[in-house]
Parts: sequence; C-alpha cells; structure tokens
Amino acid sequence: MHELSDIELLQALKNSQEAAFNEIYGRYWYQLLVAVMKTVRSESDAEDIVQELFESLWKRRSELQVEGALPAYLFSSARYMSIRYITRHLTRSNYLKRLADHFEGTALPTIESGLYVQELEQQIDAAIAEMPHKMREVFQLSRKHHLSHREIAEKMQISEETVKKQVYYALKLIRSRIGDIPVGLAFYLTTLFWK
Repeated sequence: MHELSDIELLQALKNSQEAAFNEIYGRYWYQLLVAVMKTVRSESDAEDIVQELFESLWKRRSELQVEGALPAYLFSSARYMSIRYITRHLTRSNYLKRLADHFEGTALPTIESGLYVQELEQQIDAAIAEMPHKMREVFQLSRKHHLSHREIAEKMQISEETVKKQVYYALKLIRSRIGDIPVGLAFYLTTLFWK
C-alpha cells in the first residue's frame, strides 16, 4: 500500500480495506498529533483527539465525502475536533487561555477574540456565583482542584452519586450561561467549532 496515492488509499478505505486505513494512519498520525498539540497543549489530550479522529474515519469510511486533498481533510477535521474539545472543557484550568491562544492569527480579530474570552470568563464566573453553596464547593473541588468524584465525596462526607449530580447540574448551569453571549459571536463560534 506504500506506493498508493492518497486518492487510491481513500478509495480503498471506502471499500473497507483495513490495509488502506493502516497506511493512512501511518502516514498522518504523527503530523496530526503535532498539529493538535499546538492547540490543546497536552500530549495525552492530543493523542485522544487523534485517536477519536481515526476511529471516526474508519466508522464513516463508506460515506466519506472528501473534497480536495486527504491531508487537508484530516488536518481540518483535527482542527475542528481540537477546538470542540476545548469548548467542552472550558471550565478546566487553562482552557480559556488555550482558546484565546488558538484564536491569535486566525480569521477572528484579536480584539474580538479577547472580548469573547473575557465575556466567556464573566459568564462562567457569574454562573459559578449563582450556584448553591454545596454545588459551588463540589464544582470547584472537581474543576479547580481536580479531585475525583470519590475524593470529593470523602472530603465532603456525601455520596459519590450526589457529587456526580452536583457536577452535572453545575455544568448545565454554566452551559446555559455561555448561551447568552452576543448573537454575532455565538454564530461565528458555532460555525467555527462544530462541523
């Protein structure tokens, strides 16, 4: 399969030839990992994202619609998956900073991206401030201090199930707050983050 072009590999992949998939993986895995690491700044997170990308590629092999070059398709998918990963983890330490860093040099002007990140931080802070005391404490132990659900349950002398529910409702509250950002930015970010 080494001598096949990307177009030929893609066709073989669509025909469920595992050797074609393995060749694409071998050709592009490391380059994609490096590209994703530039966005998420974590090797383990980057490995997860690239793995998810290739799993998706294999699962959707028969319905793939790749317009243009295969590398462009893979790198574009990796970029979107990286940004989507960051948006899912906005409440974890440093992810807002990573999001701002990613916007530098992209089509979104620096002032606008800075305002967006600042407003997003305000929305998250406001949502945390609105949380009932126990929910806020659980959430901060989970996201700020990175304790596991079990560790939080032991520390607060509550059940693990209660911890899970509190974190779930805290994230739900934050997501509802993030939805209140200006319509123009929301529209732009939605088209940017989600395929």
